[in-house]
Amino acid sequence: MSRIWKCVVAVLATVLLLSSLGHLAGCAKSEPSSVKASGWEWQNPLPQGNDLSAVWGSSATDVFAVGDAGTIFHYDGSTWIPMASGTSQDFLDVWGSSATDLFAVSGSTIWHYDGNYWSSMNRVSPGLEAVWGTSSSDVFAVGDSGKILHYDGSAWNAMDSGTSDTLYGVWGSSSSDVFVVGGSTAYDLTTARFTVRHYDGSNWSTVNSGTPGPLRGVWGSSPTDVFTVGGTDVIGSPFTASVTLHGDGTAWSSVNTGTINWLADVWGSSSSNVFAVGISGTIVHYDGSGWSAMSSGVSTSLSDIWGTSASDAFAVGEHGTILHYDGSGWSAMSSGVTTNLVGIWGSSPSDIFAVGGDVNAYGTTSVIVHYDGSNWSPMTSGTTRRLHDVWASSSSDVFAVGSWGTVLHYDGSNWSAMSTDSEDILGGAWGSSSSDVFVVGYQSEWGADNSSVLYHGIILHYDGIIWSPMDIGSKEGLGAVWGSSSSDVFAVGNGGTVLHYDGVAWSAMASGTVASLYDVWGCSSSDVFAVGSDGRNGVILRYDGSAWSKMNVGAIASLSGVWGNSASDIFVVGSEGTISHYDGVAWTAVPSEAADGLYAVWGSSGPDVFAVGQGGTILHYAG
Repeated sequence: MSRIWKCVVAVLATVLLLSSLGHLAGCAKSEPSSVKASGWEWQNPLPQGNDLSAVWGSSATDVFAVGDAGTIFHYDGSTWIPMASGTSQDFLDVWGSSATDLFAVSGSTIWHYDGNYWSSMNRVSPGLEAVWGTSSSDVFAVGDSGKILHYDGSAWNAMDSGTSDTLYGVWGSSSSDVFVVGGSTAYDLTTARFTVRHYDGSNWSTVNSGTPGPLRGVWGSSPTDVFTVGGTDVIGSPFTASVTLHGDGTAWSSVNTGTINWLADVWGSSSSNVFAVGISGTIVHYDGSGWSAMSSGVSTSLSDIWGTSASDAFAVGEHGTILHYDGSGWSAMSSGVTTNLVGIWGSSPSDIFAVGGDVNAYGTTSVIVHYDGSNWSPMTSGTTRRLHDVWASSSSDVFAVGSWGTVLHYDGSNWSAMSTDSEDILGGAWGSSSSDVFVVGYQSEWGADNSSVLYHGIILHYDGIIWSPMDIGSKEGLGAVWGSSSSDVFAVGNGGTVLHYDGVAWSAMASGTVASLYDVWGCSSSDVFAVGSDGRNGVILRYDGSAWSKMNVGAIASLSGVWGNSASDIFVVGSEGTISHYDGVAWTAVPSEAADGLYAVWGSSGPDVFAVGQGGTILHYAG
């Protein structure tokens, strides 16, 4: 089923300061370098990390999962295999009448699979959310503003639904007994409403409505045993309101499933074996007499569920999550961390660290993962505070920095906390040696009117013994730092802030922009790049040793990371899976496979580059 669950799932809180990267101090000019469009591959999560919206199959060995950025995977009973969809649009739902007759909706387009290829049905109808049918010539697609389309085997035609509410789910027991559910979203329980409408083969009519809403999924074992689920978020609260209804053919009644988390979909193998899935890994089960919570083993939100029997069910969701139920319990078919990763650094292709964390209703989480050349593995850090960047002088001298003045040090065996006497947000780290390390960040305080927050940049320096604050005089928050030597260091931040350290003092540089700058990297003291966003588009600045100037990159998404192998082989990454490559002459967009934000990039060489981002995303470019 199509879902809006991902719009309210907690993502990394807006941090003005993203990550900075550790880089080699110098790199020589070289000939322009090209990048293969298909060179980026998923390393985490696996088999991929884009959000999955829906799952359906014709049998236990013929299952399809669809999701963001044109993602389609097929399960043959042993392995999930990617399929070519021919689009980068987000798929929201999938249904089929057989293994060779599938329909999928991607917001504005309806797609069809004939057993060999996916192709557009040339029906453009913005706002489609879900699809379901009884046969290859009786298919319904529903969506925004009460939209209902019907396919008769030859053409799609609009139907009069009688409502302007958004419709998120559709199911029926026959061509003359079809239900659509939806409603309106709001953060106020008194105005977030639901609607249930029924089709009798001739007309659509309202059979139930109320608050809160909306409803998102519907399924039944018969015309007299129909379940529909949904809910909404509660304004000013970390909690949600769940709604589940049951229809017995005569009346609809509210059902207590035992969870306050709103539910995204419902499916069952019989009237006494019903499952519902929702946010934060919620799965509840109905045995014919009552509902009980099940352990999903994940905290990622689940968007859809489908199965072949009481001992064979699949659930999919956020960050590529795929779960399977065998009749005894749920187990993950996908693997890897799904916590946001915002910083990456390595000493070699087989010694790489990535750090990050999440913010949720209950606080913050922290993650450090290490790559040994074959696998990414979580490390024990000893902190739950979100980490923003990582840098090292060697594989046994690694620094990770984060919120509340957190600085961790890795000695090759264990991570331990360092004392900084700071409670500030630390966003970037770089050093010229183990006894010359710079960390940048910001501290916040209420303005004089007590209604606005002011951010002041800070820089801490480590001399091999203690951390101490440096005098910088910046009124803007800082997010990244890089240098070519101990006497040539650059720090960037909000409002186009660029500071330079000459080994004695920090001084402001004219950047020529008021854009927020999130990362900085260079080949030398006279060839430095900074990236960020002006609020609408990504920004790339270049320093030639005398002045900063804006580079021509056209319309590009917000950028948060930059790294290069040489002056003619540079990568930038950003929101919406953006990757762009500079060959010394021009910037070129590179397909990345990722739909969500990429926060940092680092490589050991031109043909060995890693990008990390939202939901634990790790992409690798092997040249």
